[in-house]
Amino acid sequence: MSTTRTHTPGNATALARCAAALLMMGGLGACSDNESKAQTESGAAAATASALADVRAPSAPPTVRTDEAAAEARGDALAEQIALRLQACAYDGSPITVKGETLRPPADGACVDLVNRIMRFTGLPQNFNVVEAPVPNAAALILVDDSKTPRRIIAFNRSFLGMVGRATGNNPWAPISIMAHEIGHHLSGHTILPGGSQPPIELEADKFSGFVLYRMGAGLSDAQHAMSALVPADMRSRTHPGRAARLDAIAQGWREACEQHGGSACDAGMAQAATATANAPRLAASAPAAQEAAPAVAAPMPGTERAAAAAPPAPPAPGGIPSKFGRFVYDEYGVLDADIVAAVEQRLYRHVEEHQVEIVTVLARDTRGLSASEYAWAMLRQLRVGKLDVGNGAVLVVAPERGETAIAMGPGVALQMSSTVNADVQRLGGFLRLGWPQCQKRQACGNWTENLLDAATHIADDTRHLDWSIRFQDLGEMRALGKAELERRVRSGDRYDPAQDPVSRKLLRVEASVVDAAPSAQGQGYRINPIRAERVGPPVLLQTADGQSLLAYQPANLASLMSAGALQQGRRYSLVLRESAIDLDTPEFDLLSYDLVEAGG
Repeated sequence: MSTTRTHTPGNATALARCAAALLMMGGLGACSDNESKAQTESGAAAATASALADVRAPSAPPTVRTDEAAAEARGDALAEQIALRLQACAYDGSPITVKGETLRPPADGACVDLVNRIMRFTGLPQNFNVVEAPVPNAAALILVDDSKTPRRIIAFNRSFLGMVGRATGNNPWAPISIMAHEIGHHLSGHTILPGGSQPPIELEADKFSGFVLYRMGAGLSDAQHAMSALVPADMRSRTHPGRAARLDAIAQGWREACEQHGGSACDAGMAQAATATANAPRLAASAPAAQEAAPAVAAPMPGTERAAAAAPPAPPAPGGIPSKFGRFVYDEYGVLDADIVAAVEQRLYRHVEEHQVEIVTVLARDTRGLSASEYAWAMLRQLRVGKLDVGNGAVLVVAPERGETAIAMGPGVALQMSSTVNADVQRLGGFLRLGWPQCQKRQACGNWTENLLDAATHIADDTRHLDWSIRFQDLGEMRALGKAELERRVRSGDRYDPAQDPVSRKLLRVEASVVDAAPSAQGQGYRINPIRAERVGPPVLLQTADGQSLLAYQPANLASLMSAGALQQGRRYSLVLRESAIDLDTPEFDLLSYDLVEAGG
C-alpha cells in the first residue's frame, strides 16, 4: 500500500544522511585516465525517457510518494530500458563500471527533497536525475540513451553514508555542500571526460557550493567542512587542484554571496540574514532548517501599487573564478518596476525549464572600467550564463554612465541570432536614449522597464525551437546516417525538408586533435567556406583518432569562455559542434565548446 509523507523540519537529519552519499567534488573530474564506459543493454527510447523521468526530482516539493513495490518496478524498468553507454567519474579517481540494471530510484524521497530544497536557492530549474547505484562512493554520470540523448545523473551508494558521517563528525552542512558541488557541475554544463576534469572546472563547482551554502544560512567553516574532512591536504592531480585552492574557492563563493546580500560579518565568516534572501533558513543547533527560500525577485515596496524594485545585488566583479548566477535581471540602480521584473524573471525561468536557454539583463551602474561590450562578455563568463558545453546563454548590458549598450551571446545562441542581434541592440539603445531620462527624472522606470526587457524576451522567442541535446557521440555514425538519408531522398524523389533531416543542425560530441589551427583557404579534401568564416569565425582543421577530418568554425570570443583557453595545434580535445555541412568530403561544423583531453594528438 502506497503512502504519502510530507517532509518537515524533523526530517532534516534524514535529509542530511541521504545527501551525504553524493560525495563531492570529484564527481565530474577525479577520473583516472583508465576510466571505463559501462555498456548497458539497449531498450526503447521512449521507455528510457519515462524511466528516467521517474527518478527526476520534482519541481514542486515537498510531498513524496513512497511505495517499495512501485520503486522496485521502476528500477526493473530502468534496468531494461536504460541504454547504450554510461560515462562516470568517481570522487577518488578510480575507474568504475556501472551496469544499467543496478541503477535505482532513491528508496525514499529524502534525497529528492534535499535536491529540491537546494535548487530553490539557485534560481534555476533542475537538469539532472538522482539515483542509487553501487558506485564506490558517489559519481556524476552522463548516460547516453537509445534516443541519443545524454542525461545528467548524480548516483550515490547508500552504504557510503555512514563513512561520510563519521569523517565529518555528522556535520549537517557537509552533505549539503557535497550535493551543491555536484549540482553546480550539472547546472553549469560541465563535461565529463574520460581523461578527467580540469582544475578550473572543479574550482567553479567549489565556489558555487560556497555561494549556495551562504544563501541557505551556513557559516563559512560549515561550508568548508566537507572539503576539510574528506579531501587529504596533499591531494592534487592533473585533474584536481589541491585542497587549499578548493577551500579558497568555497570561501570566495561564500563571501561573494555574503557581500552581495548585505552581510555585515563576511570577513569573519559568520552567516548573516541576507537582504535579498531574508527568508532563507538559518543554521540550527543540529541541522539546517527546512524553511523555504526567498523569491528570486524582491517584493514591491509596501504602500505602492507599482513601486520600483529595491536594488538587488550587483553582479560579481569580472576576472575571478566563474560561478553560476542566480537571477535573470540585475538592476544596480533600483529603479525598475518590481512587478514587471518579477513577471519577466518568471518567464525567463520557464524558458530555461522548457528550452534550456538562459538570458540575463544587467542595468549596470559600474562596468569596472570596461566598455559595455567587454563587460557583457566578462559577465557571460563570470556568471556562467548558459550551459558551458552548448553555449546557450546571453547577457544584455545597458550602462547609462557610459552611454553604451551591448549583447554577448554564447556560441549556440549567437548562431541562431546572428541576423537579428542588431535589432535587439537597437532595442536596448532605444531604452537608453528615450527611457533612461524618464527613469532618472522619476527615480523609477515604470513601464519603461518592459521596454528595457523586450530584448531579452525577443531572444527567448527566437530560441524556443533549438535542440540542445547532444544527439551524436560519433562522427562516423552521424555521417553514415546523413548519407543514408540522402540516398533515401534520391530514391523516393522527396523534396528536402530540414525538419525531417536526422542530422541537420544536430549536435555532435567528438574527440579530435587540432591538425591546423589556421588552415589555408584550400587543402587536401577541404575548401574553407568564406561566407561561413565571415559569419561564424575562422575555421580550425581537426582529425579524430580514426583518421576522419573535419572543419570547425570558431565563433568570436569563444576561447575567452573556455577554461582550456585557446585551441592549440597538436593537442586533443573533446568538442561539441553543431552540424553545418556534413555531406562534404571534409564535413563542416560550428564549434560550441571544447575541453582539453591531453597534450598530444
